[in-house]
Amino acid sequence: MLLEAFSLDGKVAIVTGSGRGLGKAIALGLASAGAKVLLGSRNPEHLSDTATAIENSGGTALRASVDISDPTSCTALVAKAEEEFGQLDILVCNAATNIQGPAADMTPSDWCRVIDTEMSGCFYLSQAAYKPMAKQRRGSIIMISANSSSVGYTGLIGVATAKGGVDMMARNLAVEWGKDGIRVNTINPGWTEHVPEDGADVAAGDGDLDDDIRATTPLERRGRVEEFANTAIFLASDASSYVTGHNLVVDGGYSVK
Repeated sequence: MLLEAFSLDGKVAIVTGSGRGLGKAIALGLASAGAKVLLGSRNPEHLSDTATAIENSGGTALRASVDISDPTSCTALVAKAEEEFGQLDILVCNAATNIQGPAADMTPSDWCRVIDTEMSGCFYLSQAAYKPMAKQRRGSIIMISANSSSVGYTGLIGVATAKGGVDMMARNLAVEWGKDGIRVNTINPGWTEHVPEDGADVAAGDGDLDDDIRATTPLERRGRVEEFANTAIFLASDASSYVTGHNLVVDGGYSVK
């Protein structure tokens, strides 16, 4: 019975940015636990590998175009989930940017792009998901934040600021929407094997950076994408039915050393 609490059979999930990396791993993980998954990306063609992998494993996956910085596009994505599957139980706000660099050199356009995608996108998606989740009086919203929301890094001013906002957003929505049966949490990854913009699913990294990561992370390695997928399954399932408003840091102990 304990393991049954982790089952997502009969549930419907949306995962944005699910063409590769963390988003792909999370989508595959939710599907393996039994969820039907609506995959979202700016370019649906990027989702073909994820959809095929889910279908080849006996799961159900659909693809959709979404620009999470556009509230209308977010509403349309949620409407598609309702139209195709009749419900929405899980929302994973994962789509992100990878704009890095010195704070003094960040342009206004880059700043706005990071905030629009990393923070505003989470709000627009959550706001769109509220109505169907509140109607059925259940739902789990999972926002992919980062440990940079509480740990300082060089060159991450935009992302870190946005992720700090995401953490606070989750706590506020958890308080406001708890009465509607909706749980809202974040997953805050540290260093991972996935490098977002390089086009590869997994890139372990090498050289001085990895040496530094091993020296400053108690578990002495980067996180594997499936470890974040397992965390998402927990937060999406009834195994975490009394967990809300929590920022779950998954960084091998980096932020506590």
